Amino acid sequence: MNIEVIVEKYQKRVAERENRLREFAAGKRPFLVIQRPNNSQVWNNCSSVELIMANNLALFADKVNLDWTDELPYLEPWAGVGVYASAFGCEYLWRENEAPATHYRYLSLPEAEGIAYPDWQQNPIMQMVLDTIDLMNERTGGRLPIALTDTQSSFDTATLIVDSTEFITGCYEYPETSKRLLGMITDLIIEFSREQLRRIGPGNAAKPGHIMVSAPFLSGISVSDDNLSFCSPDFNAEFSMPYNHRLAEAFDGVYIHSCGVWAHTMAILERTRGVTGIDCATSLDCDPSPNLPAAIRRAMCGKGIPVKIRVGSDVKSTLAQLEELVSPDIQLIIEIGYDPVNAETNYKQVVEKLNELYRI
Repeated sequence: MNIEVIVEKYQKRVAERENRLREFAAGKRPFLVIQRPNNSQVWNNCSSVELIMANNLALFADKVNLDWTDELPYLEPWAGVGVYASAFGCEYLWRENEAPATHYRYLSLPEAEGIAYPDWQQNPIMQMVLDTIDLMNERTGGRLPIALTDTQSSFDTATLIVDSTEFITGCYEYPETSKRLLGMITDLIIEFSREQLRRIGPGNAAKPGHIMVSAPFLSGISVSDDNLSFCSPDFNAEFSMPYNHRLAEAFDGVYIHSCGVWAHTMAILERTRGVTGIDCATSLDCDPSPNLPAAIRRAMCGKGIPVKIRVGSDVKSTLAQLEELVSPDIQLIIEIGYDPVNAETNYKQVVEKLNELYRI
């Protein structure tokens, strides 16, 4: 599919879906239902700007052709999860047909005591992200939205820079050292994200970005904060959330993703501190340690924070989960595992069930 056809189809999807996305963002619509064609090459074959561009465009074309979803597609300059860690000197390991790995630089937190703020302009991975944004704009004429690269949280990034176990235990032993590093990472995320937004161009940035329902007329930044799942709420409140809150202040809201079971920390989230959405899973199809639907509902009731949930491809199971998830004071984004044969049927069944439970 050529660029002109893709752009024309995208504009058609905007006309169809923008109102429902705006209504959801304004709290006037209780749910969205989405499903996403997959292209593993986007995540497993990203070792050059040209590969990232080609794989993104192929996936965008698949998404823009899908009738049965409530979201809009976007391009993403995805180059692995260690983009920010690489700026602090962590080695990137490129592997054939796999996402790149990141090697931590420090074995213990005291070794990072004197770490300096990085000169990110000289970092090849971050330059790769910017070059990809430039190419995406060039090839599309700036007519398709582009998200920020996958933003790992300050906490996640710190455990890529320092051996993860040593960093977490070091937070108890050397709290000032850990907070200095977390603060520097946060400063870097803000600075580099603003440069990405400048390159993307005004009015064309898909927000909040990675993994979330996104569009240029929405707001916020998407953050992957997977360590939340195995740290206590008190620990997360001290060593993760203050830095997420800073990102929320800088970008008009933060959407937080964590793999694993993290309802215990969902309970401490506050919209007043800028948390404007979360992502989690309730199915083994999507996560080896899924959350219990009822636990999500208990944690998120009345918070005013939309919850995006990956429910897997078993629609019978999804309908049962919805019975435990739905509450009149929780907005839900239900992501169904994509089945090309049954995409229409699955979408309609889930929408019908949500209409019933929300009494629409």
